[in-house]
Amino acid sequence: MALEIGVYPADAEDVPEIARIMDEAYRQMECKDWFCTDDVPFLERHVRDEGFILKAAAEDVIAGFLVVRYPGSAPDNLGRYLGLSDDDLGLTAHMESAAVQNSYRGHGIQKRLMEEAESLLRRQGYRYLMGTAHPDNIYSVNNFLRLGYEVAGEDMKYGGLPRYIFCRRIS
Repeated sequence: MALEIGVYPADAEDVPEIARIMDEAYRQMECKDWFCTDDVPFLERHVRDEGFILKAAAEDVIAGFLVVRYPGSAPDNLGRYLGLSDDDLGLTAHMESAAVQNSYRGHGIQKRLMEEAESLLRRQGYRYLMGTAHPDNIYSVNNFLRLGYEVAGEDMKYGGLPRYIFCRRIS
């Protein structure tokens, strides 16, 4: 029987489990510089005010998640790497963090989460989808590239860690 996994908006009650999955993913990383974890208040802000979180769930078990952020005019808006105007910075969304529980990997969950987020963002009027990945993290880099993102730059982020800056323009 095929595993049935749905994609749904996360809510405040999901935050502790999402934080646990994020911490588990970090602990399992072969290179700790590849993944930066977010704290619970950051996650809580994103289910309420500063974006949204999508969860992939199978039979009430969260298999994975994606955090999307609306950076607006914040100094860390990745749209600044593109030289976007203030108006276009407001049309920029960040694909912040994604993780899939080890037992659910290999089912295309991260791809489904990204595609659903992109669809929602397109309907909301966003035009620039941005994200980061460590250059050596071939899994994340390849996920971005397969979804049509392009490398828009490379910089030191998150306290001095190398990152590719990815962008996908949507209409």
